[in-house]
Amino acid sequence: MKSIAIWYTPTNSETNISNKIELHFNFWKIPNGSKVHHKFLDIGIKLEATQYIELLNIFLPVVIDNSDFEDIVSKFIDKPELVNAIFNENYKVLSDGTSKSYAIKNTKGEPVFTIYKTSTSDMGFRKFANGTIISIKILKQEEKSYYRFRLKGDFVQSLSTIYKPTNAILESAFSEIEMIDFRINEIRDLNQDLLETIRKEVLPEIVKQHFFFICSNEEEVIGNHQPFSSCRNLENYRWDNYVDFPKEKSSKLWKLIKSKQNIYLAYHWKEEKKESVSILIKTKYEKNNWRTIGKYLLYGIIIAVLIELFSNTLYDFLK
Repeated sequence: MKSIAIWYTPTNSETNISNKIELHFNFWKIPNGSKVHHKFLDIGIKLEATQYIELLNIFLPVVIDNSDFEDIVSKFIDKPELVNAIFNENYKVLSDGTSKSYAIKNTKGEPVFTIYKTSTSDMGFRKFANGTIISIKILKQEEKSYYRFRLKGDFVQSLSTIYKPTNAILESAFSEIEMIDFRINEIRDLNQDLLETIRKEVLPEIVKQHFFFICSNEEEVIGNHQPFSSCRNLENYRWDNYVDFPKEKSSKLWKLIKSKQNIYLAYHWKEEKKESVSILIKTKYEKNNWRTIGKYLLYGIIIAVLIELFSNTLYDFLK
């Protein structure tokens, strides 16, 4: 897996701009009744003073469709309870209804930062070094600003590797182990041409980084790069519209599956003052679905029939 890269394009190369950045990542893995889970990655970026920054650039090490990367501010900005849940603070959102900017204030009425909702005209996509550079026009101001995007598609699927346990036949038949490998600004994993481009601009300092892994409560975290800071139950009723859970299916089987897997846990890791980010998570989960169960029932029936035939043949021979 190659690293994602995040950097700035300044308005003036001679300007000494603030290079501090705070990153929020939510890796969602939602069971949907099939072998392939519903996965996507939310990326939150908080910038310091941006009056001298022209572009925020994100490099993905694969070529993606433009539709796989979208601004998701509209999914939560008009829901105060979601805003508070995302930032884990009691905030108030102010907007005049005519701007793409939303002022965020604390309980004392003091400004904290601005959330900016980008549009398609603010984003540029271009292929580079077998990947994609997404360049985002940002709000120029002296205060902090925040952006939030959702990434989905083949790249998110490529962040994890799935394999079967080898210690028991039955365990490997009904469970799988997944390893998530996620990296930001890991220099050794970046293309040399890309590094030359970044060195001409500004590579930010990651002052704070939060990573959340959200999965079914039936999935178990069995290994990680460092102990997680916390784990909490996610309130489905609050996140339904934001998360885009798989649509309800009419069959009784789907309702049974969903009723057993409708509790989600959010594991949280955080770090401070980093030049790069490297996340490694190892999980184990049951893959018991009707196809797997049916397959092994069929195997059991075939084995039972063979044993019966063999025992009858042996009995006739001995007789």
